[in-house]
Amino acid sequence: MRFYIFFYVYSFLNIITAKKSNHLSCECGMAGKNRRIVGGTTVQPHQYPWLVSLMLGPKLHCGGAIITDQHILTAGHCITFGVSYKDLTVNVGMHDRLGSSFSVVRLKHGVKHHAFTSNAVRDINDIAVLTLDRKLNFSDTVRPICLPDENMDFRDMSLTVAGWGKTRQGALTSSRYLLETRVKLVDMRTCSKAAIYKDNLVRDTMVCAYSLGKDACQGDSGGPLFATHNKTRNKKWYQVGIVSWGIDCAKKDYPDCGRPSESIVSMRIVGGRRAVPHSFPWTVAILKNERMHCGGAMITDRHILSAGHCFKWDNIQDMMALIGLDNLDLLAEVEKRNISSVKIHERFTSTAVRDENDIAIATLNIPVDFSDNIVPVCLPKPGQDFSNRVGTIVGWGRVGVEKTSSKVLLKASLRILTDDECIKSKLSQHLKPTMMCAFSKGKDGCQGDSGGPLLVFEPDGNYVQAGVVSWGIGCADSRYPGVYTKVSNYIDWVKRHSSSGKTCEA
Repeated sequence: MRFYIFFYVYSFLNIITAKKSNHLSCECGMAGKNRRIVGGTTVQPHQYPWLVSLMLGPKLHCGGAIITDQHILTAGHCITFGVSYKDLTVNVGMHDRLGSSFSVVRLKHGVKHHAFTSNAVRDINDIAVLTLDRKLNFSDTVRPICLPDENMDFRDMSLTVAGWGKTRQGALTSSRYLLETRVKLVDMRTCSKAAIYKDNLVRDTMVCAYSLGKDACQGDSGGPLFATHNKTRNKKWYQVGIVSWGIDCAKKDYPDCGRPSESIVSMRIVGGRRAVPHSFPWTVAILKNERMHCGGAMITDRHILSAGHCFKWDNIQDMMALIGLDNLDLLAEVEKRNISSVKIHERFTSTAVRDENDIAIATLNIPVDFSDNIVPVCLPKPGQDFSNRVGTIVGWGRVGVEKTSSKVLLKASLRILTDDECIKSKLSQHLKPTMMCAFSKGKDGCQGDSGGPLLVFEPDGNYVQAGVVSWGIGCADSRYPGVYTKVSNYIDWVKRHSSSGKTCEA
């Protein structure tokens, strides 16, 4: 049986030290006036007025719950992996994400639990408190949820999960309207029958919840698991848990199909995480002699943007491109293409340490059709600067210097350094203006990720390819940031050598 894991809120109530609200007329946990559920999933506007969305630019990042007039309770992983509270805004009093009746509030502080830790699957002590830069005025549409006390028992009760997250596994967009579903707590013995859960559960601070076909999904992270209680005659709602982690969304009997749990637990881009299948539908795996060789990104229906060093010393007749890929063990619906030609930049040069002008365009022998799983990436504007932005790398490369490649697509968030920061690193003597650096502690691309994209999410809702994974010293070594080819320096060259392909606009 497939479960979702929640952080048990009253395991760590002592870390929530926010002051009580000074709004004397406010009662926590009182639902909004409209209580009817439409179609079993859509919430009536402001039915749960404590719910907020945490936004990373225009993109839904996480959920959260109001606990005082200036504090939001969410998951620790929502302000980790390259994302700071400073990058987020909070939508308060929202039902329709495309509406205009809600307030947008900035954050002035954020703290996650001091013992927060993470691996590729799970987060431990996954809790954070965010402080708004102004106090909220409570009303019918904005009010806090109650926090439970330790003698409250929520077993055998119907609990609610609500949020604006994705409505199905693999969906590219989040829900427009606030949605809810009902789940029940599952005892740890049942939850532990699946090896991947047993090996990653912390019984004192995590709870499992499940209902067949119902679940939280990407974008719901950090949101509350909540219920009423007979202590207050079921008139008040209490936050029981925080959406923390799980494997995919509403899947029955996970893990299945003969996949051992180790294939997910141990396989990771260095310091990264499992990407939602097909959430980066332009990403390409380039195999050489049936082994992972390099990454790349579709920029037209027949052109892959990659690194020059991926092709300079190898025969393209030994290579195959896999498009629309997530898992290297599941290739039935993946498009497989040979590479008919490659254009490496004319000024490509290489030393024992670094490659310069490390960019190439591979042409497929047969174009692909765009679909939900195959979409080209956007190119940046000429000269566009991505300094201090959060970038995302994706790939199937090695999970460490001495380790094997990943079977599933992995991702990691990195901060893109300014040119000055890049030059001041230990790589300074090898750097050129056409290169950019990115780094986050413990995270990096590694062998096999070469040629893959460094992506930045733009306010218009699209990812653009800021860089191409080029070179580095070791993997995730704090002394040496990863080095990427600046795509914005080569836009005219890229367009000239990919003009025969079709893009989404063509």
